Amino acid sequence: MNKSKPLRGPLLCWDIYGMHLAEQSINFNKQIEIDFLKAYKNKFGWVLNIEKLITENDFEALVLTDFNQEIKWVSKGFTKMTGYPANFAKGKKPNFLQGKDSSEEAVKSIRVSLKADKPFKEEIINYKKNGDAYKCEIKIYPLKDESNKTTHLLALEKQIT
Repeated sequence: MNKSKPLRGPLLCWDIYGMHLAEQSINFNKQIEIDFLKAYKNKFGWVLNIEKLITENDFEALVLTDFNQEIKWVSKGFTKMTGYPANFAKGKKPNFLQGKDSSEEAVKSIRVSLKADKPFKEEIINYKKNGDAYKCEIKIYPLKDESNKTTHLLALEKQIT
């Protein structure tokens, strides 16, 4: 008499598969962002290796501005991090995220660093759409064309604790 035993799998297999799917989703979104920025790179002749920049840095959100700091594009991560939809942010300057607890010293440091026309990193208190404050690390990269003229700025942002 052969009793059949129920098949059993490791309890964590769905968790592992779920983590795999989440990682694939992140990679898919990064590839969309890379492809979008590569199209801009070709249009404006940027010399910076966008793909390397995106893949080698840790960030939650991307913000692309023109030289005058007017937002031209934000990633989906920007909306997730701040609560502001892309169509609201476009045309504004990133300082709309600042508020009463945003350090004047940090704001001044950002202005000085932008004038230096070199990559830099800064931390600042920003505000979400719902009014909640969050500490944000911003890495800003001037995007220069072949004649070394900065045409745009790319900010890689992440919330820090």
